[in-house]
Amino acid sequence: MLAGIRTVVSALKNPAIVIDLSGRIHCANAEAIALTGDAEGASLLDIVVSQEEQLLTRLARMARSSASSYVRLTFPNGPPTIFNGAMLRGDDGRNNGLILLVADNASALIGKFLNLKSHSRRIRQQMDHSHRRQRALRQEAAQLKRLSETDPLTGLLNVRAFEEKVRRALADRPGRPGALIFLDLNEFKHVNDAHGHEAGDKVLKHVAHALSFPPHSWVATARIGGDEFALWMPGTEAAAVPEVLAGLQARVSVPYALIGRSGELTEIRMTAAAGAACCPDDATGYAALKRVADRRMYANKADNRPAPTRQPVK
Repeated sequence: MLAGIRTVVSALKNPAIVIDLSGRIHCANAEAIALTGDAEGASLLDIVVSQEEQLLTRLARMARSSASSYVRLTFPNGPPTIFNGAMLRGDDGRNNGLILLVADNASALIGKFLNLKSHSRRIRQQMDHSHRRQRALRQEAAQLKRLSETDPLTGLLNVRAFEEKVRRALADRPGRPGALIFLDLNEFKHVNDAHGHEAGDKVLKHVAHALSFPPHSWVATARIGGDEFALWMPGTEAAAVPEVLAGLQARVSVPYALIGRSGELTEIRMTAAAGAACCPDDATGYAALKRVADRRMYANKADNRPAPTRQPVK
C-alpha cells in the first residue's frame, strides 16, 4: 500500500506529505522535502514552526471525519502554506491510519489525477500493481478531486470550483441567459453567540441543503464565504429574477429545529439578503456579473436586516 502511495505522491507537482496520526512522516515528494528537509521517519511536529497543538487538533479531526480539512503549516525553509488533508483508505475502504497532506492547488491536483488511467498503466509497468491497487488509486484520485472542489462543511462547491464552472458556462454559451445570485445570511452571528458554533454549522448545512438543486437542473450552488452562498442558474432571464430570489429566500427561511447550548430544542428561522446579476442584461463576463450581484445583495441587506427568530419548541 505504501509503495503505491509513494509513487502517486512523488508524481504530484504540489508539496505532498503522508503522515500517521502521531505526525510521523512516512513519505514526501521532492517539493515537500524542499520544505521539510530529508525528514522521512521524523515527526512533522518537530519540523513545523510553533504549531504542534494546532496540528494535533487537526489530525484528530481528520481521523474522526470522512471530509477533508485544512491546516496551515509554517516550515523553516518556506512561507506559511495551506495544506488540504484527508485520511487515506485501504482496498476495503477502511481507515489505514495514514493522512495525505497536499498543498492546496486545485488545478494541479485535478490535472494530475484526471489522467489517472495512463498514470496507472505506468505504475503497472514499473511495479506490476494488482487490479485491486489500481482501484484504490482511482478511489484516492476521485477523493482528492472532490476535496479540491467542495466545501468541507456543506459539501457544496467551493468558491474556486464555482467560479471556474460559471466562467466555463459563460464562455461555452456566450450571451445565453443566466443569473448569478448571491445570498448572505442575516445576523448569522446571533446563532453562534446564542447556541454555539456546532449549532451554527448545523444551520449552514441546513441552508446548503435548502439551496441545493437536482443535478439535471444544471444549477450550481456554492458556499463562497462563512455565511455567504452563490448560485448560477442557467436559462434564467431578468424578468424571472424577482420571483426566483423570493423563492430562494423562502427556502432559507423554512424553520429548522436544533438543540441549543442548554439542551433545549429550539426552532430557528433564518433570513437572507439576496442579489442577482443577469447575463446578458447586466454583463456577459463573470467579474462584472459578480460586482453587480454583490452590490445588489448588500443593498438588499442594508434595506432589511431582520435577525433570525428563535423560540423553544413545545
